[in-house]
Amino acid sequence: MTDRAAAGGSITNTQLLLIVRVGSQRYALPAAAVERILPMAALTPLPGTPRDVAGLLNLHGDVLPVVDPRPHLAGIAAGNAARGAPAAPDPSQHLVVVVAQTRYLLWVDEAEQVFVPVASSMIGVVRLGGAVVPVLSPESLDPGPLLALAGAAAAPPGEANA
Repeated sequence: MTDRAAAGGSITNTQLLLIVRVGSQRYALPAAAVERILPMAALTPLPGTPRDVAGLLNLHGDVLPVVDPRPHLAGIAAGNAARGAPAAPDPSQHLVVVVAQTRYLLWVDEAEQVFVPVASSMIGVVRLGGAVVPVLSPESLDPGPLLALAGAAAAPPGEANA
């Protein structure tokens, strides 16, 4: 996301948040970690990966893992519709290209808006209208470290995957 000017001063992308919806719950992502937002596409399944890795997508020659946050967020959204993953991607959904330790795609139901949070004394949440919205950590959802471990475990003895 790019820097944006606002009345009364300039706002940098380190202060902006992207509001996404997963199930009926809204979440915020730091806009500085968002490269772009794409419409849903057909995913290539990848057997033997963690349950939150829904598959892979070739994005202009880069093969990126697609993270379905629903298994990760099930504890946060207990009793919420976000608990169950849809059977298949829906064309109305989105993929958010996230840059953390690695680049990956975050599967969301909707990318709603970019917004500037008001300073808050609460860490990890922001107020949006009358609602409290959890802020997701791009690093905590990053499948790169888990995929590297899975690849190293699958390597024949004497070989290392980099």
